[in-house]
Amino acid sequence: MSDKSDPDWLGAALERIGRGAATRTVGVLVAVVLLVAIAGVGVLGVQMSMGMELYLEDGSDTTQNWEELQEDFNTGNVVFAVVETEGETDVLDPQTIRYVDNLTQTYQSEVDAAGAVTSYTQLLAANGTLPETRADAAVRLGAFESASQTNEQMLGNLVPDYGEENGTAIVQLQYGSAEIPEDRNDLYGFMPPSENEIVKEQINGATGSVPMPEGTEVTITGGPIFEEAAFGLMLPEMVTLFALAFAVILVTMTLVMRSRLRKTRRVLIPLVVTLVALLTMVGMMGFVGFDFNAIMLGVMPVALGLGIDYGLQIQTRYVEERERGQTPVDAAGIAARTAGRSLTLALGTTLVGLGSLLAADVPPVRQFGLTAAFSVFMSMVLSLTLLIALLTIFDDDGSPNNASSTETTGQGEDTTGLIPRLAGGLGQVITARPLAVVLVFAVVVTGGFAAYPMVETQDDMFDFWPDTEEKGDLQELEATVGSPNVLYVVVEGTDIYNSQGQLEAVSEFEREIEQTDHVVTSLSAVSALGMQSGQAGADGSILDDPETRSEQFSRLQRSDMPPVGSQSFDQTPDRLLVQLYVEQINGTEEKEVITTTEQTANATLDGMDARISGNIVINRNVIENVTAGLTRTTLLSFGAGLVFLALALRSGRESIVLVGSVAASTLALVAGAMYLIGVPWNPLTVTTASIVFGVGITYGIHVYERFREELAVSGASPDNAMRTAITAKSRPVLGSGATTMFGFGVLIFSDFPVLSNFGLAIALAMGLALVSAFVFMPAIVLLLTRVDVVPAGTTGDRAESHADVAHSDD
Repeated sequence: MSDKSDPDWLGAALERIGRGAATRTVGVLVAVVLLVAIAGVGVLGVQMSMGMELYLEDGSDTTQNWEELQEDFNTGNVVFAVVETEGETDVLDPQTIRYVDNLTQTYQSEVDAAGAVTSYTQLLAANGTLPETRADAAVRLGAFESASQTNEQMLGNLVPDYGEENGTAIVQLQYGSAEIPEDRNDLYGFMPPSENEIVKEQINGATGSVPMPEGTEVTITGGPIFEEAAFGLMLPEMVTLFALAFAVILVTMTLVMRSRLRKTRRVLIPLVVTLVALLTMVGMMGFVGFDFNAIMLGVMPVALGLGIDYGLQIQTRYVEERERGQTPVDAAGIAARTAGRSLTLALGTTLVGLGSLLAADVPPVRQFGLTAAFSVFMSMVLSLTLLIALLTIFDDDGSPNNASSTETTGQGEDTTGLIPRLAGGLGQVITARPLAVVLVFAVVVTGGFAAYPMVETQDDMFDFWPDTEEKGDLQELEATVGSPNVLYVVVEGTDIYNSQGQLEAVSEFEREIEQTDHVVTSLSAVSALGMQSGQAGADGSILDDPETRSEQFSRLQRSDMPPVGSQSFDQTPDRLLVQLYVEQINGTEEKEVITTTEQTANATLDGMDARISGNIVINRNVIENVTAGLTRTTLLSFGAGLVFLALALRSGRESIVLVGSVAASTLALVAGAMYLIGVPWNPLTVTTASIVFGVGITYGIHVYERFREELAVSGASPDNAMRTAITAKSRPVLGSGATTMFGFGVLIFSDFPVLSNFGLAIALAMGLALVSAFVFMPAIVLLLTRVDVVPAGTTGDRAESHADVAHSDD
């Protein structure tokens, strides 16, 4: 029995696991069946979810402000009904006016979640009745428009082409949250209805219940409608991506490994093991409460691509040892000891890389990292147990396969086939000109590092989602309405509705903020009071008679005039809501408006607290979290990875060589490629650095570990050892690398841009990691061996122990 005083105690422990799996196949299968049953219970708890709030940190100020806005003011979400007229009919036609008014009232009564419903008919009915003629309607709207600039801007939102074509009217419905009926349980709970879906159904039902005049068309649009449409695409997207990834990986494995493994069913064995690991991963998600969302959709093909690597490494080494004449049990033990050791290092780096995503500020990114790491861990465990058991069960070779092909090499490496021959030629070139290879790579890598800070950050959450009809409707609305965005400011004071000083401060804030860039108009109970009664003076003064002011607020509360909704002022006596109507903006302009609003509030609302919320704030918060998380997770993954490899290899020098020549160089190359082809940073592509380290470096570890083994076991020169390592590892590493690359790569075909960009970035990363592992790293290692920098430490004791096992003829 080996212990930790054994130079290769890890290899000895892995060998015991491999031999145990090969001799106790029934026990392994029973344990796996139990594991699958337990995982199946967890799978039942997994759901699909979507919404902007998924990307917010629980308990953050942004989240709390958003929840306050929804719960206490029943607003935050905005849906638009765009009424378009044709021919001689327009919004001034009495028939159209009555239709829009009926639509407005129906929304208010039939949409349970509706807070404030606003349309131009409320402005027309300010005196209690709707106009009977076009002329009367024109006079009333003209009088309203000329009363103040605020009125003019409000009318411009409700009748975007007023004074010109008068052909379009907007009904605006705001709501906070919606109650989901208990009897709704779509797809047995896997895809429960969202609040937006409930609201959308009720709005569509209300719209259909109001008779529409001839020549009129209604389009329902807005952020919630678009999100709901995107949500509906998630399930078919997940099924499609998984099926495509599975098919691509199966074809790739068959093409790369079929000639080596001889029989197609042997190609399927590691894929079956990977599917079991995938099932346990989904089960884990159910137990810990993770749901599928737009980002987590990427986990499925990722888990397939990553998991297959472990199975291929164990399987190819098992086949290699069987071709040497080893018995199935001995071959299993040797495969577990040799390939298992490099896989243990690979597992550690993968867990470090993906684990660094736990430091991200975006919750779905953290969930992605943890879930993917778990799937890889289970792939490792199952490769050492279930895979070896299946290899033993289905090993029907009574004698070694193709033994003559390995006799000339003495090491059993795979030298037959196109891939090993090409790898052998590559090894000849690298060993002959290592300095030239390093210099060429150095130039390209330097260019990549220079491009890294120039990769753009996707600065609008709207761009993460698919191009759908609903997205087109929303874009058309944004181009039509002067201020389609609403920024909410909750002003907190003390008995604010009865305080003249606080009300005047709010009036001053509104007056000042309307003078800033991008803010079209401001609306609150204070400004609405002034609009109705003229009580707010030009200097922001408020009527100082408490009784009269109270009566004015009571009258406003009973009216249909904006911004009154379903929430009574009495429900929030110390808080007052200000709505800022903002132009269509994105990127730095969003940050500018938020900052300006905060500064204006601090300057005018003396002694009161102002909290800003709305989709603009959420969008900016997510984007900034993504940007901040990129640097943090990158530094953490590389820093922790260096330490881990230094401890595992017992050499800081070798750790630096591997991280620098494979992980760092690949990251630089990927950044350069992203810059050239225009792939931005988004909540998924920011994980690229961590995945490059966690996954890409494993290819270098496989080649480097085989290089060390050849030096120690056969006493080969560094050049010969490197050529053997490149040749022997070409097929399994290329096979696992190709499956991983294509597993990620299928995401390119996703309708979700956030996934498509991610798939492109990671496919590039995996391909470039293979190049770094087979070209750049070997060239650097060969140069360093000539000055005795690597390999460091003594490998002989460990390797001799392996050699005794590998070449035994029991």
